Amino acid sequence: MDNKVLVFDFGNVIGTFSHLKAATQVANYCNKSIETIRNVLFEEQTENELEKGNLTPEQYRKIIRDSLLIDCQDHEFDHAFSDMFAPNQPVCDIIPRLSKSYRLVLLSNTNWFHAQRFTKQFENVLGHFDSLILSHEVRCRKPSRQIYDILNEKTKTKPSECLFIDDLHVNIQTAKNCGWDGIVYQQDLNLEKELANRGISF
Repeated sequence: MDNKVLVFDFGNVIGTFSHLKAATQVANYCNKSIETIRNVLFEEQTENELEKGNLTPEQYRKIIRDSLLIDCQDHEFDHAFSDMFAPNQPVCDIIPRLSKSYRLVLLSNTNWFHAQRFTKQFENVLGHFDSLILSHEVRCRKPSRQIYDILNEKTKTKPSECLFIDDLHVNIQTAKNCGWDGIVYQQDLNLEKELANRGISF
């Protein structure tokens, strides 16, 4: 078995997230509908640029303030926008066990706001990881092949050593194109069984 490095996505794997919760919390500071707020906060092009580190936190806040006429302090907005994560307990529970025998690496499309939040909220879980590869820090995001190559370079691993667990088929497909193995994670998946099928025992 050469899959010694287990690479985990964060969102909808280690932790779930709720765009609705974020939008509802931001609604406390403006007069727009929750649906409008959600559409502005998570507009695809803006979100992609934020996750690639092409927008600073200050630039993103200005975009949101100008679009939604928000009236609050920066720290209030940051909390409202970012307090949207909850543990996916079955995965969180097996990570400490896996870390005894395997290297763990996080590979996440995220942004400064959300990373500030979940790295603290999930500190006990993420403390078992050797490396956190975050899209806004390395300036590219999945499914770009570049971020997979960056992970191999930064962690000094070979593609054949990496098994990736992510909730999106397109991200797993790119991983396989790069020579990694991959598991598409869904909430009803028995991850422990799937790992055992690949010779990962713990």
